[in-house]
Amino acid sequence: ASWADLPEAVPQVFIRPPSGWDEDPGVVYEVRSLLYGHPASARCLHYTLDRFMSESGFNKTGFEESVWICPAGGECQHTIYMSAHIDDTLILCEDLDTLQRFKNSFLTRFEGTDEGEVTEYLGCDIVRDR
Repeated sequence: ASWADLPEAVPQVFIRPPSGWDEDPGVVYEVRSLLYGHPASARCLHYTLDRFMSESGFNKTGFEESVWICPAGGECQHTIYMSAHIDDTLILCEDLDTLQRFKNSFLTRFEGTDEGEVTEYLGCDIVRDR
């Protein structure tokens, strides 16, 4: 994610060198890409993610801005659902091959890890009844 991903102008952000860093007094650094924890970083990530999802054949589901669906038959062989909260995502699909192809595509674009089958998401325990 970068500043360019935001649709509105964001003021320049400057930071001091980290403590212990050998730098001349009064020197500051301009932040050229978003830092985790910066107020605009989550919004920038969402815009970047939304653009990727749209390009991958997904649509937002109703009023929820962070849940997407890719219906079967278009870009996706089987229907895929994806939810995102900041940098936590949950991806669901009934077909493992379709799911794996999408996860590979997603992890090629975004740095992340595949934690396998979900057991907890956003503080909620997930129990599957198969």
